[in-house]
Amino acid sequence: MIPVFLVATGWLAFLFPSGPVPGLTRSNHWIRQHDCERLNKQEAYRKYPGRVPPPKAEEDGEVGVVVCRERVVRDGLRSPADEAVLRKLDGLVDELVSASEPYHASLDDRTWLVEVFYPEPSVSVKLSFATKNSLLQSGLQVSDRVPLLSAEDVNVLTRMHPDVAYPAACQRYADTGTLGPGEALLAIVRRDPRETVLHAGICVDGGWVWLK
Repeated sequence: MIPVFLVATGWLAFLFPSGPVPGLTRSNHWIRQHDCERLNKQEAYRKYPGRVPPPKAEEDGEVGVVVCRERVVRDGLRSPADEAVLRKLDGLVDELVSASEPYHASLDDRTWLVEVFYPEPSVSVKLSFATKNSLLQSGLQVSDRVPLLSAEDVNVLTRMHPDVAYPAACQRYADTGTLGPGEALLAIVRRDPRETVLHAGICVDGGWVWLK
């Protein structure tokens, strides 16, 4: 379970600190094994409605909750780029899904698929899961199915520049029928192995559009 802490004030903050710092209930070892982020009360209630009380109107923008997630892999085992992506996973995914919002209304009758093009499989799985959750929260129909291309197609596409490869892959999805007329694909892409910025594109009926 993800620990959620309400921010304490006054002397209680010293005895029971609300953030990623040691206290009576949390050791240095515990802190090192968790990644924590501060959320305002509105964001925290939206993400954890059963565990965070609804904020009052005057508290909407206040920082009032700290959410800590236990690290699955200890420090030093992941690359710095992977760590950077995972530490800001929710924010990255929300930003990418927000970029697709202009298309939601016109494609709300379709089932959305998600494909992640990221070199590390464990990070790719987390990105895919978080993206599907964000799309579901936007009120869209989402499928776990992933469109597949032949090994020959993949071999050709991986030799192309990203600006050409992803539109070509989208067209192949339509040509082969692996992405049907009742579906839309949101792709999450790391275009350059040296960057931690993620990009997104939509594939619909053989047409590709870069969102970010």
